[in-house]
Amino acid sequence: MPAIADAIILKNGAKTFQQDEDSPTYVLKGVDLTIEKGQFYILLGPSGCGKSTLLNIIAGFLELSEGNLEIVTSNTNRDGRGFVFQSADSALFPWLTVEENIAFGLKMKKVPTEERKKIAEHYIKLTGLTGHAKKFPDNLSGGMKQRVQLARVLANEPEILLMDEPFGALDAMTRRSMQNELIRIWRETNKTIIFVTHDIQEAIILGQKIGIMSVGPSSKITTTYDVKLSYPRDLTTAEFNDCYRRVQAHFEDYGI
Repeated sequence: MPAIADAIILKNGAKTFQQDEDSPTYVLKGVDLTIEKGQFYILLGPSGCGKSTLLNIIAGFLELSEGNLEIVTSNTNRDGRGFVFQSADSALFPWLTVEENIAFGLKMKKVPTEERKKIAEHYIKLTGLTGHAKKFPDNLSGGMKQRVQLARVLANEPEILLMDEPFGALDAMTRRSMQNELIRIWRETNKTIIFVTHDIQEAIILGQKIGIMSVGPSSKITTTYDVKLSYPRDLTTAEFNDCYRRVQAHFEDYGI
């Protein structure tokens, strides 16, 4: 079998924020990360450990202070990266309909109207938004807004999805529904996904690999877990709970 290609390679990555001239503060230090193409990878760690900072570096929103980052895609659209934010309210345009929000990036690229409409219709269907195309964001639930944000990112055909706690503000039932939807979409599209969370259960429900980040400052990925459970994952099984206990034990070592 041919080797699986890597999508993201980060070697000895570090990020500092200068508080004074002589003593920079390391938010991240010595981060090594390799993510295979098509993999669902979870960045898991306590609040404030630098998960979002690392995700923003991979997205290209922040620059590394030290180290080397390589993004490997065949996509020429923003080099193949798409970002899904924690809050859809700040990401969507309230004066545009669902369909118009999804097609916005395509419009900026001057994609012809009929092609934009066809692409938007495809992702409306893929993300379970059928029947909501003409609604405005204010008429949607939180979960539906996140579907719109995800559909808009997917419409630009990224190879890599970067997701910063996108379900954190949702109620438990909506969150579980969105987790199931994301797994379905990932399996249908074969995107590479990097998903940030501080929720152990969510990490195990979603991820093939879980990168455990240490408490900051100078945070890094200390342990990587391979999650061998089949999809969809049943929270009530002994195998799921055994995996949960092993991951939880790691954080108990931190005193969290």
